[in-house]
Amino acid sequence: MTSPIDSPVASHESTDSHGVEMPRATAWPIVLAVGITLLCAGLVLSPVISIVGAVLFVFGLGGWVGQLLPGRGHMHEPLVEPSLRALPVKGKPGTTAQLGPGMVGYRFQLPLKIHPISAGIKGGIVGGLLMPIPALAYGLISHNSIWFPINLLAGMVVPGISGASRTELDQFHLGALILGICIHATFSVGFGLLFGVISPTLPPIPGGPLVAGGVLMPLLWSGLCYGSMGIVNPLLKDHVEWLWFIASQVFYGVAMSLVVISTHKVPIPPAGPGNPPPSGPEQGEWHQ
Repeated sequence: MTSPIDSPVASHESTDSHGVEMPRATAWPIVLAVGITLLCAGLVLSPVISIVGAVLFVFGLGGWVGQLLPGRGHMHEPLVEPSLRALPVKGKPGTTAQLGPGMVGYRFQLPLKIHPISAGIKGGIVGGLLMPIPALAYGLISHNSIWFPINLLAGMVVPGISGASRTELDQFHLGALILGICIHATFSVGFGLLFGVISPTLPPIPGGPLVAGGVLMPLLWSGLCYGSMGIVNPLLKDHVEWLWFIASQVFYGVAMSLVVISTHKVPIPPAGPGNPPPSGPEQGEWHQ
């Protein structure tokens, strides 16, 4: 007959009374993250970087999985003296009404206020109308033709345009103009809608949404285009002037962000089909 001392349950309870089981600190997730980053970056930069990333990925994954083995991934944190522990909270039933399923406010959706979909569309249209100004200025200054950047934009889809000569890229092509307008409008409205969704979730830092939409997003998009264009269309990469490209993206981002940020936010009603109480001006906005 097994005594209480030898019982696994009793041993576990005895251990828990003196400490709390906590995950052991490990650096393997960082090694794994660095490996994945180098593995992806090497696809654009160099195969050697991918090889280093693959090695770090294998070691990081193996080390992290090893931490999950019994007795290796946890540690017991001792408890403080009973006199230093927090006192139990004494409840006072009846002083607060408890929310239940189906009541307004039972589950709040975050963020509490969002931009309407029309804000992203308007911002994308305004930014799309202003974005070509630096691009067309570059075409006039460098090539004496406004059709050069338009033909380059169409070259993202039509491979034959990327192999054209400078003289051919400076000429007007109706098909390239229509295709360039379609691509430009799609990307402009798409990024406007994306920023309209992301903007309310950003930290409440003064000027944060403007910096995110007018600086960070253009720089990230420019970096993505610079890294991927050498794979998707290497010939087109030689014709792009990247400083003017970034200037166009920033021009678009600032204009789009200002339009979206200036739009009045609308509150999201809390989950639940119930009617809100009559008092409170803000709660009245949740009435269905």
